[in-house]
Amino acid sequence: MSNISRRDALRVGGLSVFGAAFLAACGKQSGVVQSANILSEGVVPPTTALPAGIVTDVVLLRTAASLEYNAIDTYNAVLEGGLLTGDFAKLTDAVKRFRDDHQAHADAVNQLVVASGGKAHTCANARIDTLYIQPALALITAKDNPDLSKDVVALAHALENLATQTYQGVVASLVAPSLRADAIRIAQDEARHAVVLAQVLNGGYASVGPTTNEATGKPNIASVPAAYGSLSTVTLQAGAPSAEGVKTSLTLETPSLNGLIYDFVDCQ
Repeated sequence: MSNISRRDALRVGGLSVFGAAFLAACGKQSGVVQSANILSEGVVPPTTALPAGIVTDVVLLRTAASLEYNAIDTYNAVLEGGLLTGDFAKLTDAVKRFRDDHQAHADAVNQLVVASGGKAHTCANARIDTLYIQPALALITAKDNPDLSKDVVALAHALENLATQTYQGVVASLVAPSLRADAIRIAQDEARHAVVLAQVLNGGYASVGPTTNEATGKPNIASVPAAYGSLSTVTLQAGAPSAEGVKTSLTLETPSLNGLIYDFVDCQ
C-alpha cells in the first residue's frame, strides 16, 4: 500500500490536470498538429510507391545475371587482394578461368534478356552481396583467421552451388521452353566449378556427394550439396575458429521475392 494521503492524492491529481491543460493550451497556441496517437510538426514529404513486382521470364533471367556478377566481383576481389597463398596459389589460373566463365554466362543471359524484350542487368545482386558475400569476406580476411586461402575456396564453392541452385529454380519457373534449355546449360557449368573446388577442399570420393564429418557432425564439402532438382540452403563455415574449434556458420539462400531483379531495378 502507498503512504500517500487522500489530500496528497488530490493535490497530485490537481497538478496532473493542470499540467495536461497547460500542455494542451501550448499545443493549440504553437500550431501543433494534433493526432490520436502522437503530436507531430511539419509536413510529411510525398513518397513515390515502387511499381508492382511481377515475376516474369525477364525478371528471372536478370536475377540470374546478377548472381553471375556476384561471382565475378568475388573472384576479382580474391585475385586483386592476393587471397590465395601457399599451395592455394596454384588455383589462381582456375579462379581466372571461373571468373571469365561467369562473365561469359552473364553476357549470354543478358542477350536472352534483351531478346525477350528486357533490359540487360550488368551488376551484382546487392541483397546477395550484403547478406552473404561481404560478411563472409569480412570473416575470411580477419587478421586472426589462420585459414584465409582455404576459406576463400570454401566461399567460392558456396557461391558456385548457390548459382547452380538458382538456375535450378529458374529452369522450373521459366515459361518459355527454349529459355529453360539455355539456363540448364549454364547451370551445368556452375556445377562443374563446384566439383573442382570440392576436390580441392575435400579430395577423393568424399566430395562426390553429401557426406557428414564423423568428428564434428557437420556436412563435408561436396560437389553437389543435395540431390539435383531440389533446392536447399548452402552452408559456409568461415573465419577464425572459436575456442571449441568451430568456425562461424553462414547460411546462403537463393534469391527470394525481395531479392529478384525486377524490371524497375537498375545498377547504381
